[in-house]
Amino acid sequence: MNHLQYIYLLVAVLLWVLGYLHTGKLVRPRWKQPGKAVFYLTISVALIYWFYHYALFFIILHPLLGLVFHIRVCRRHHINWKTCQPREKYLELQEKWAKGEF
Repeated sequence: MNHLQYIYLLVAVLLWVLGYLHTGKLVRPRWKQPGKAVFYLTISVALIYWFYHYALFFIILHPLLGLVFHIRVCRRHHINWKTCQPREKYLELQEKWAKGEF
């Protein structure tokens, strides 16, 4: 990988960390957190390696679409999207979604 590809990887890591700091800490069960990080970063590295600049579409759009989805769902269920409060309601909604009852 060259210098610019490492910058793309850094962007992917920063976006993942920002997402984790916002809602990732609420992910249940806890074992999913490292799995999601490894999955996202592995795909990012592969795309950077094979598709170079086009990997930025995935690196930027994936978290952006996740944020848009998060905001819409939280507003629909009367949850503050910035703080995920009430937390119990957010966790209950997340559990239903994981079971496919969304």
